[in-house]
Amino acid sequence: MTEPDKSRPLQDTAPCVGCGLCCDGTLYVRAQVAEGEEQRMLESGLELLTHQERPFFRQPCPHHSAGRCTIYNERFHVCHAFRCKLLKRYHAGEIDLGEARSKIDGAFELLREVNAEDPSADLSAERVRLRRELGQQLLGLDQNERAAIARRLLKLVAADVYLDRWFREESSSEEATDSNSCRKTPTERTQRSPVR
Repeated sequence: MTEPDKSRPLQDTAPCVGCGLCCDGTLYVRAQVAEGEEQRMLESGLELLTHQERPFFRQPCPHHSAGRCTIYNERFHVCHAFRCKLLKRYHAGEIDLGEARSKIDGAFELLREVNAEDPSADLSAERVRLRRELGQQLLGLDQNERAAIARRLLKLVAADVYLDRWFREESSSEEATDSNSCRKTPTERTQRSPVR
């Protein structure tokens, strides 16, 4: 006996409402621009940059607000086409809406914990910078001083491991770009066109 098809239509984006992790800089540093959309993006207020002759815009997207897109009906191709790992599992029928919302709530809780000590740690690039900085600090401290730094570092790592597990296609965000770099993160390298 075959199991019934539990897949959902791609138009069903119920888990996305109120999430916005793909738009607010939590998961990715930048999003690629689809050919022909450059002018429309510029007119919408996005600043476009170029890397290896390909345009992109930095995250967080200025059109993101409180887990929602303020230009949803006119959103860009990369936004329309992108599906995070969680949404793909939802569409495949592997998880239901309640489970998806629970995973999103789990991400928000971990991000609240890291932001309590490092207010800018909601941004992917900032978490990578902080991990490197804290790792260097650990080298020069005595046992008592190391514990607090190690706890902060552990929270940062836990947040990104969770995001990798449930939202990003690749399991490591170790090489995410910093705010001055244009290198792609490992997760950006694995995304299918359009890259997020």
